[in-house]
Amino acid sequence: VAEMAGAARIGLQPYRRSMARMPAPGGHDVRGWPMLFGPGESWYAKPDAGGWIVSPAEEDPVEPMDAWADDMVLAEGIARYQAHVAEPVRRVETSWAGLRTFAPDRSLVIGEAPDAPGFFWMAGQGGYGFQTSPAAGRLLADTVLGRRPELPAEAVTALSPARFQAKSGV
Repeated sequence: VAEMAGAARIGLQPYRRSMARMPAPGGHDVRGWPMLFGPGESWYAKPDAGGWIVSPAEEDPVEPMDAWADDMVLAEGIARYQAHVAEPVRRVETSWAGLRTFAPDRSLVIGEAPDAPGFFWMAGQGGYGFQTSPAAGRLLADTVLGRRPELPAEAVTALSPARFQAKSGV
């Protein structure tokens, strides 16, 4: 889409992330349980829809696609999880995967493309879109409407797509 608008590529990279939902450990009500992380973030687990989800926390770089969970990646992640918990995983109810897209510096990209006036970037949320959307949405709205952003100028500059063109000399 950016190329059709005349904007240069900024190096966005999608990474696959998989999840497996299973029954709650021990049949417990896990709604109030915290999110758990394995050593070095080698897996994570958290309550979800009355059950328990475990992710191998993989970041496999892929081409843009309709993501699917790789059974071997899930099995390896569940094995890492099981090494740290008392309750064995007896079955997986469902699994899925999604793409988490990052900019080269792993920060969000928000603002007008310097090489394509009228084209605005809102990209690179990397799986943190829900968490960042209130501030990111306000920044994008302020930018599109020509208002002074509420965020500090350093933050606006750090998120601007212009940071990539400055590095490439474009």
